[in-house]
Amino acid sequence: MVLRDIEVRRIDQVVCLGDLVEGGDSDDTVVEFIRESNIVTVQGNHDEFNDCQLIEENQKWLKNLPDLRVENDLIFTHISPRSKKRAISNPIEAWNVFDEVKFNICFIGHIHFPALFGAQHDEFGTACAYPVDSGKVTLNPQDRYIVSFGAIGYPRGGGNFLRYGIFDQATNTLEFIKLEGPLLPYGLLG
Repeated sequence: MVLRDIEVRRIDQVVCLGDLVEGGDSDDTVVEFIRESNIVTVQGNHDEFNDCQLIEENQKWLKNLPDLRVENDLIFTHISPRSKKRAISNPIEAWNVFDEVKFNICFIGHIHFPALFGAQHDEFGTACAYPVDSGKVTLNPQDRYIVSFGAIGYPRGGGNFLRYGIFDQATNTLEFIKLEGPLLPYGLLG
């Protein structure tokens, strides 16, 4: 369902923010699909540390994924671009990231629910937390952001929806996509 939606929208590039495996029967299928589709992928904590019964080639591929990908002023990572990896689930940790790492936009996975933090805030020691669920958001080109679109599988705190997002660099917008439909079977992302 998600891949069909991505195809219909004619997305230029897909980036997977990690946690491809979870111990389900379809873990090898998921890894092989991502690998064979040449989808840019960063390593999630479940990819790095797992006791899944994967074929050796898939386990090796997961272990060799980078934990961070940088494209110009964009960072893609699973947990955090900081040297001390902590979930970016609140404005204080987001502020720590903005204080330590320089980027315009950081895309994260890990927290499995939609979140948007901006660096510009009136209060010292905390980032600006924007309420997001679905729809488009126009970004301020003078600000910096941390973005979690949510998760295709295993939503946490975001309801029983399939979630992903689109960043349009030409219009400087984010679109938070929230699809209704059956949640994916345990361990199957594709």
